[in-house]
Amino acid sequence: MANELKRCLTLHEIVIYGVGLILGAGIYVLIGSAAGMAGNMLWLSFLLAAVVAGFTAVSYAELSAMFPEAAAEYVYARAAFKWRGLAWVFGFVAIVIGFTTASAVAVGFARYLALFVPLDKTLLAAGLICVMTFVNFWGIKESARFNALATSIEVGGLLLVIVAGAYFIIMGHIPLANLTELPPLISPDAPVWLPVVSAGALIFFAYMGFEDIANIAEEAQNPSQTLPRAFIYALLISSVIYVLVAIVAVSVVPFSELAASDQPLSLIMGVLIGGRAPEWIAVVALFATANTVLITLIVCARMMYGMAKSSSLPAPLAKIHVQRKTPYIGVMLAGLISIGFLFFKEIEILASISDVGIFLLFLVVNLSNIVLRYRRADLNRPWRGPLNIGRMPVLSLLGAISCILMLFSINHPVTIAGVQFSSLLLGLAIFGAAIPLYFLLDRSSLSE
Repeated sequence: MANELKRCLTLHEIVIYGVGLILGAGIYVLIGSAAGMAGNMLWLSFLLAAVVAGFTAVSYAELSAMFPEAAAEYVYARAAFKWRGLAWVFGFVAIVIGFTTASAVAVGFARYLALFVPLDKTLLAAGLICVMTFVNFWGIKESARFNALATSIEVGGLLLVIVAGAYFIIMGHIPLANLTELPPLISPDAPVWLPVVSAGALIFFAYMGFEDIANIAEEAQNPSQTLPRAFIYALLISSVIYVLVAIVAVSVVPFSELAASDQPLSLIMGVLIGGRAPEWIAVVALFATANTVLITLIVCARMMYGMAKSSSLPAPLAKIHVQRKTPYIGVMLAGLISIGFLFFKEIEILASISDVGIFLLFLVVNLSNIVLRYRRADLNRPWRGPLNIGRMPVLSLLGAISCILMLFSINHPVTIAGVQFSSLLLGLAIFGAAIPLYFLLDRSSLSE
């Protein structure tokens, strides 16, 4: 049909999509900032973030098997809470997270590209978003092919860091860092574990992406079987790579030097191999960040498409291009708004905003799975999460609790126009704007 998405993605391609989005700006750019917070226990921050993501991945896996539709978070919240307004708000939050994430990763891309092209970084970031918007428009299969190529390159770059670092550590040329050394305290009276948790909250940005697997459900083959497996595989593969890179990073370069670098992985490769290795890893970083921007824009457009189909956003966003079979109006709008968020310029600011939104979103997803276990026990569940006490999904409960704890661990300060804000408050203010927008944009609410 003219207004339906093409169901063509296999499990292999969906896993690559998930891994490709997860292994983006977080490891190539934010690893330096996180190392400055967690010190030699950076690996533990990555592991902590992986555990929190794993809890929520189980909820996504169960829900996506029951509701294999685009606009996933919106669909889950509406089914669980029966309150259209709440579902709309969190569907919209998911879209805004996509905008801020695409902008953050584009800034990371610009930091690496500036090594080769001496232009304004904001201009370079905007140029990337424009190019990836065009690829997004051209078609999902074409986007998947670019994603497969870019994912192979970015994973290869990370494996090179792991293998080279492991070789020098095992051979005794570089001593293994003291991985149990406590990090510097945030303040004299702060708990000793707070820097590790705070770094984990920032690093969680690096795990964003696995949830977007749910939003290509209408383009997946046999989604009730492939989506749950894709969630688990993509997150597991990415987590192992992250932890190993973190161990190598703090062993090769002191965490204080990592924190001061805009291109931390290039710095690591310069110490390990030297020569032109830093430039080569910078090229890999360009593929990684460009790939993440592309997939994020794809998901943003399909979120808007899904909500527009249910009369929750303006009808034009549900239009499918006759030749390309993509939601072209949503594609263009996603690109334009992502460019607008480049106003914040710093990747740390954009990442903090995204983290606030993602913890709120994941909280609702976990609660949705819990509520549906009780309210709709009759629903067919092609895949059911493990560890249950009666109807209670224990992992979803742990996911909800951990999301609240991580949310209030975000303490990265941001300065705008000379005024310092809490990144938590700034993010809450941005996402809180969804409430009045609901009454302006939700077409169905006007008739209720």
